[in-house]
Amino acid sequence: MFERVVDVRWRDVDALRHVNHAVFLTYLEEGRDAFYSKILCADPVYVVVRIEVDLHAEVRLADRQVRVRVAVERVGTTSLTTRETILTPSGQVAADARVVTVRWDADHGKPVPFSEDERARLADAMTG
Repeated sequence: MFERVVDVRWRDVDALRHVNHAVFLTYLEEGRDAFYSKILCADPVYVVVRIEVDLHAEVRLADRQVRVRVAVERVGTTSLTTRETILTPSGQVAADARVVTVRWDADHGKPVPFSEDERARLADAMTG
């Protein structure tokens, strides 16, 4: 399982003095981008086509950082399904998500299949 530490920024906090729910998507994206960069050894070029998020606990500015965990659930021809979790400094699950991304060719505006090497790297990430 891949893990990335993400800073909680002052601008992330809303009038209720906790991190706004929409910012959780940004935290997940930061973790996912780092995952793509490390596992596929390239700049992440993908689009999100589906995201499901369950919110469980508040994150506050005083928390200073959260941990984002990314685990591979399924590898398709052009798509990748991941399970992503945001954890507070105490280890409490603040949010968990299921995200489907598609590898993307920005020049041609269409999905691109994962190479055999990329598929192998993702399979390794899935098993451990």
